[in-house]
Amino acid sequence: MALSAWLTTLPLWLSASLVVGSFVWFAVVIILVMRRMIPPSALEPHNEVAGFVGDSIGVIYGVMLAFVVASVWTEYGTAGDLAAHESTEAFALYRDLSVYPNRAEAEKGLAALRVYTLVMVHDEFPAMKAMKWDVGNPAYLSANKAAGELWTAIRQIIPRNLHEQSLFSEILKHANSLAQDRVKLRLIAQSDLPGVLWVVVVLGGFITLGITAMMGHENVRQHVSLAVLLALVIGGAIHVIVSLNFPFTGEFCINPDGYNSLIEQAGW
Repeated sequence: MALSAWLTTLPLWLSASLVVGSFVWFAVVIILVMRRMIPPSALEPHNEVAGFVGDSIGVIYGVMLAFVVASVWTEYGTAGDLAAHESTEAFALYRDLSVYPNRAEAEKGLAALRVYTLVMVHDEFPAMKAMKWDVGNPAYLSANKAAGELWTAIRQIIPRNLHEQSLFSEILKHANSLAQDRVKLRLIAQSDLPGVLWVVVVLGGFITLGITAMMGHENVRQHVSLAVLLALVIGGAIHVIVSLNFPFTGEFCINPDGYNSLIEQAGW
């Protein structure tokens, strides 16, 4: 399991402490070590050059960090919209089956939809939250079985007039959309930032903090305080990335609220 994935499984306060604390401790240690190795008076004449280099690195790193934060936030929003759309399609399928004239065929479809909905709430979403994505996982197998049984029940519906044909077309449309949304959700649930972006984000943060240690400053407390403030901002932004990187995991995870609403309204 990737480090970012493992951090997501931890309580929010603990993951924040580890991520933000790492940058804060690095900022404090690197300044104290640098001041012990090189007197601030020897660094102070070069503050202008160090400041120019630090500003340049800070701008580049800030743009990159903002890009990554915006990217994970956009994907998180997309995952939420997709989860809502999936449950909406399930509800539309429920409504269409509820008014289908041939009750014997419709009841089979409703029974299969009930099983599918309950499996999504009790198996599929909890498995994604626990990062159990392998195809041999029992939750994945039960969800596939429920999806297959739902499709089989719908295929057995045979329209006998124009009215039934019209309703059946809607049922097929919602069933296909439901299946597509589920595949997309599983892909998004497993997606992680590319390793190269993690390297740039983490290493860039440490480099940016390292530049502050190369600035000559007579007051050690003020020097450390300024570096700690910068470390808090960088660590906080990276923790946001970690928290939103896997939309269906962690304390900010997307829940099957739409399916729960369907279960409540259908009396399942």
